[in-house]
Amino acid sequence: HIDAALARRAEIDARYRTELADLPGVRCVRDSGERVANHSYFPILVGPEYPHSRDALYARLRENDIYARRYFYPLISDFPMYRSMPSANPSHLPVASDIARKVLCLPIYPALSDADQGRVIDVIRGACRT
Repeated sequence: HIDAALARRAEIDARYRTELADLPGVRCVRDSGERVANHSYFPILVGPEYPHSRDALYARLRENDIYARRYFYPLISDFPMYRSMPSANPSHLPVASDIARKVLCLPIYPALSDADQGRVIDVIRGACRT
């Protein structure tokens, strides 16, 4: 079943990339360039050109029963046992801190229907109109 699951994930990945390509402030993260990608996650970066923050988009998706995932959230450096360490200071982790505020993983799994994926895309695109 793995070949069928990977093929379906690849279809979902391709549709997200096509449907979100022209959306200001939403950047689809490039694939890893692996010879055989497993499409286990579909991360997007929500930038300042998008009319809402990553967290606002996350909440909007949740309100529509769509469960995305804030990835790298919280950063390990934000955990109580590390927070006081000098190396955990956000100024020492500018790239990680920036990405952690922007990244959102969209639903991607073989049983995701075209209609449900369309709802995800509609919510993301619709947020630009409100």
